[in-house]
Amino acid sequence: MIINTSHLQITDGAIVGVDHQGVGKAGDLSLYADAILLDRAGSITATTKSGEGGSINLQAHTLVMRHDSNVTATAGGTGNGGNILINSPIILGLENSDIIANAFQGNGGNVDITSQGIFGLKYRTQLTRENDITASSQFGVSGTVQINTIGVDPNSGLVELPANVTDPSQQIATGCAGSQGSSFVATGRGGIPQSPTQDVRSDVYDGLRLRTWSDVRDISAYRKTGEVTVQIPAPPETLVQATGWHRNAQGKIELFADPSSAHLQQALTCAGVPRSGV
Repeated sequence: MIINTSHLQITDGAIVGVDHQGVGKAGDLSLYADAILLDRAGSITATTKSGEGGSINLQAHTLVMRHDSNVTATAGGTGNGGNILINSPIILGLENSDIIANAFQGNGGNVDITSQGIFGLKYRTQLTRENDITASSQFGVSGTVQINTIGVDPNSGLVELPANVTDPSQQIATGCAGSQGSSFVATGRGGIPQSPTQDVRSDVYDGLRLRTWSDVRDISAYRKTGEVTVQIPAPPETLVQATGWHRNAQGKIELFADPSSAHLQQALTCAGVPRSGV
């Protein structure tokens, strides 16, 4: 039987599977889905009562099993357990959910799982109240369980560093020369408070007391005072209204103003106003 769907959900004791109640083979079951969810005793089975267990092939992006759910390929009587092939990047098993390929008198089946991450499930030689992966036989030979975890290679993408380490002495420029009387002075705490109302506090970082750089040279020798030059703008020219015109010797008309009109009117003051009531 082949089932191909985007989402498969099996819950509340429901079963998707193939089985045989006699001595024949249970059959084969293949499921292809983006997501498979088994919850509350949901099961995927390929079992037989007395014959050979069937095979189960699950191909999904995620396989989630919860609350007593299981994937089972078991055989009763003298039959051998079936084979279970699971290929899913994410497999989750919780609340006593199992993957089982057990047998009674025959040999246990084979379980082959390929995944990037299996959560909750763990291989055990027999069923427990935990989340088990088993391929055991009560009276026969146990089967095999192979888990292929495909993860990210931690060595991929690493860059090999050069063997020659850079000499730090070659990265520092030559500064103070002893022949020129240079010096390096650390004095006081320096700095300014965080606000005008706060005092200057010690500079402490990660348990270490730090000092800020402070230049204590006398800067009066570097001050230069220049002569101050004041520029007084020239008063604007006063425009006088023309009072007449005449023709000059070249025959051009010239405008002229009466010299008496060139005088500006004095500003009015209260001194010229007669007092009333006197």
